[in-house]
Amino acid sequence: MQEQRQTALERAWQRVVDREAQRIREAFIQGQGRPAPARPAFAYALAALVLLGYVLMAALGAWLVVWGFGWWGTGPSNGPRLTFALILAAPLLGYVALAFPRPQVPPGRVVTAEQAPEFHRLIGEVAAQLGVKAPERVQLDGDVNAFMGRAGLPPRPVLGLGLPLWYGLPAQERVAILAHELAHQRNGDPARGSLIWAALTMLAQAVQVLTPDGLGSGVPLVPYLLLALRLLPLGLYVALVSAIGAEQQTAEYRADLMAAQVAGSDAAAGALDKLHLSQALESALHKQRHMPERPHAFLELRHIWDTVPDAQRQQKREEYAARRARLDDSHPATVDRLQVVRAFPQPPALVLDEAWSARIDAELTPFVRPLEQQAFEAYQERYAAW
Repeated sequence: MQEQRQTALERAWQRVVDREAQRIREAFIQGQGRPAPARPAFAYALAALVLLGYVLMAALGAWLVVWGFGWWGTGPSNGPRLTFALILAAPLLGYVALAFPRPQVPPGRVVTAEQAPEFHRLIGEVAAQLGVKAPERVQLDGDVNAFMGRAGLPPRPVLGLGLPLWYGLPAQERVAILAHELAHQRNGDPARGSLIWAALTMLAQAVQVLTPDGLGSGVPLVPYLLLALRLLPLGLYVALVSAIGAEQQTAEYRADLMAAQVAGSDAAAGALDKLHLSQALESALHKQRHMPERPHAFLELRHIWDTVPDAQRQQKREEYAARRARLDDSHPATVDRLQVVRAFPQPPALVLDEAWSARIDAELTPFVRPLEQQAFEAYQERYAAW
């Protein structure tokens, strides 16, 4: 496939993004990790206004219902008045109900302490090293990914871990991945704070509600009216995300260094470097289905990662470095994260030896086949859509 060249405008924007990324990275390395407070302060003020608007919308919708039915001394009710009030109140209260911030965690298979005691012991020790609470729920999926989320009311921490990532990494790099995700509980990411998180959730829901299913069907002009109404929440969402972009990237650097403090900087850098090669899971799934050489596809992924030539690794690093395209990305480019981790060499505080790692692998073995099948079905769906 012929590589698509950037336009002059794209090249100019790329230079702006690269300079900003370099500024954030170098400021962090020099010990000036926090950006000027003006942008985060603006973000918190904007989030507060969004939440105030939500409360006013709920109050207006409730008042319209009260007024329409003539309750609490608002005057006698009649048919036209009630109809008018309900027509106005229904979309307001409907949106209030839909946009109420609820923690949403991607689906996964929960693994309990009874099913995997050694795995949970490792998570608990990593959490203790970081000074954070161990997650109340741990779940597994078939992606090359890991995340820290929240679920329930009140929201409680949930750790998600992709089994391909776990089996694809050597023991100490597994510690680095767990430490990085658990570090999100105290790395200062503004998007994980209650105020900004709630505002982003409400705005995202508003954009979704006001996005028409299609422009060619339904009542004429209604889709275009919805698109026009969507501009306000969409603009506020973009402004809020842009305002916290630098702070989010700084928080990601903090999580990387906290992971390095627990697992060692070599392990943290090694785990990060493999994220460049996440698409190798597709090759592993294909090979395992047609020419299996290992017990399952996730161990095939480990073999692929272990045998990738250095030249190909470097090529992938350069490709990802060239993909910086937005100033509001929550994650810095992996090459920038590697530079930060390597600028602060640290020995491991917690060592996962091969015997302990093998016991955890044995505990997680019952989850491998269903998640391998899930990953393969997702792989088939992606290519069936082409």
